[in-house]
Amino acid sequence: MDGYKENGPKIHCLTNPVVMQDTANLLLAAGGSAIMAQDPEEAEEITSFCQATLLNIGVPDETKFKACILAGKRANALGHPVVLDPVGAGSSRFRQKGLERLLAQVKISLIRCNQEEACTLLRIKNKNCNSFGEMEMSGEESPERLTKRTAGGVESQIALEDSELRMLAGQLSEAYSCAVLISGKKDAVSDGKDTRLIAGGSERMSRLTGGGCMLSALCALFCGYGYEPYAAAWRAGELWKESARRAEMHSLGTVGIGSFHAYLFDAVEELCHDSSFTL
Repeated sequence: MDGYKENGPKIHCLTNPVVMQDTANLLLAAGGSAIMAQDPEEAEEITSFCQATLLNIGVPDETKFKACILAGKRANALGHPVVLDPVGAGSSRFRQKGLERLLAQVKISLIRCNQEEACTLLRIKNKNCNSFGEMEMSGEESPERLTKRTAGGVESQIALEDSELRMLAGQLSEAYSCAVLISGKKDAVSDGKDTRLIAGGSERMSRLTGGGCMLSALCALFCGYGYEPYAAAWRAGELWKESARRAEMHSLGTVGIGSFHAYLFDAVEELCHDSSFTL
């Protein structure tokens, strides 16, 4: 972590208005900075002088998808990493159609999503086959059927076992030829060959809006520092889980989630200054 705070990268965050302020402050706490150009007229230009681009499709409209595609294509042309956060991918046909257009035109370096969004992305990729491959579920519903039954919001209603989660992450990574971080009670990180789980964190994270979106921004930050996408996903996941654990420890005895929120940002900054915390 030595030198982590020096020359922090700029991240072009085409993110949703729900998390803009938290995302900007989180990246500052972690040593980087955010630029949030949302208009197609400047999306390519802003991307050009950033070190990584985050495409978060939360609160989407046609203009947002156009800006994401333009920024993503520009990042591809420059060889800059692109992180995709497919917020609520399965919640509407509009989001799925927009994602199809985006994924057809932009090469993604890293996908950060929840379990339900992962199943939706696989279904988009493989419309005419089981989106979860040939995996046997021992009598349980397949993740594809679960997605169809429970989709309707931005929070995942799927809770896979460890072996299933590993397989889902690996298949998603292979499908899009990119690194994957599927977040949840346990996170799964995969590059299609190596898949690892990250445990820990805090149950209180489920009471904060935008925890996954902020994790996606951390993934983009580590990519901007020059880490390969798989390593960036692993480091971001580890940092976020440990920050949540420390925030819960510091906020014990308080009654409000607001205290946890504040301690979470403090923990990110502390860890990024702490040379003994090795990612």
